[in-house]
Amino acid sequence: MVQGLVGNGVRTIPLTTFKGQLRQINAESVSPDGLALLRVCAPHFFELDDGCGIECRSDLTSDTVASRLPPMFLRTQFRRFSGDGTPLPRARYFSVANGANGDDSGVLAEELNAYRNLRDDLYVEFCDLMREDIATALDVPRGCFVLLSVREARSLLPFCAGFSPTLREAIHTNAALGHPFLMTLGTVTANAELGGVLDLRLPAAQQWFFAEFVRGSMVPTRARRFEEVLPELLALALGGSTPENRRLQAIGSYLRARGTQALVFPSARSDVVVRYRDGELAGWHGWNLVLYGTGPASDAIYIDLGGWETQFPPQVEFERARDAGTGWCVRGLKAWNHGLYAIRRHNGERLRGNRS
Repeated sequence: MVQGLVGNGVRTIPLTTFKGQLRQINAESVSPDGLALLRVCAPHFFELDDGCGIECRSDLTSDTVASRLPPMFLRTQFRRFSGDGTPLPRARYFSVANGANGDDSGVLAEELNAYRNLRDDLYVEFCDLMREDIATALDVPRGCFVLLSVREARSLLPFCAGFSPTLREAIHTNAALGHPFLMTLGTVTANAELGGVLDLRLPAAQQWFFAEFVRGSMVPTRARRFEEVLPELLALALGGSTPENRRLQAIGSYLRARGTQALVFPSARSDVVVRYRDGELAGWHGWNLVLYGTGPASDAIYIDLGGWETQFPPQVEFERARDAGTGWCVRGLKAWNHGLYAIRRHNGERLRGNRS
């Protein structure tokens, strides 16, 4: 059911009510040792919050964090669909569960993997302990945790000065034995009911989005439907934006300025699936939600010099369900992101070797 309409003078935004479970990791959900290790292993994950001296929060309704950000804060990383009027803190982003007890099919873990440290000899991986195969392999119960794995504990030794005595001792013990270092990181789940949501899982929202931002744009494109601009929405750059292409930031600014409370959008780090039955949403995985709330937002002017991307990178494929109108999926995103991590690590190691 359409919950409300926000007009822009030409078209209306098909806002709905989101009901479901959201999952998140933040500075309140992990232990102090876990947070210290997370800052080493995924150093940019909380970067915008840290740059302003603000801790992440799990409050779904508070706008106090956003209001404390300085107006001219220089961002070194973008956040997908956040808009540039007022940067949104990490605590406004969630994965959308598609199973019981907050199970998001590993989306949150893959978002963390996108921020992994490429320095030194660290080899880091985040895994979801809600996955049966991972929990079984480690002989631990399934739970709402993300597992942080560092292949060689000794690679953490240069960072130990900033850790607690307990964490330092654990790292030294594992390093002496030649073991990896593992730590579970707590996550939080919430049963949410949010009004004023543009939910891109829904056909009506997809059609509006394409008409408003693609067909209605002066930027030429070969795309003829929403699915054909998924390569743009799933851009692999952190935050989906670069200094040269801030299209997703512009969309976020537009939606916030017109009263949209939240946006459900596909993850660029996991394979994305959406299925329908009799025209209704029947299944999905690989989706996130950004909560805009009622904080300040303003229209921004962007100079757009390029067309919408319509081609996925190699090994990433779009596939429509065999039965017409029953859904679609994007396969290969997770594997492609892990492959990029391996390439970047290899190039970094080769560069360090040339300097030595």
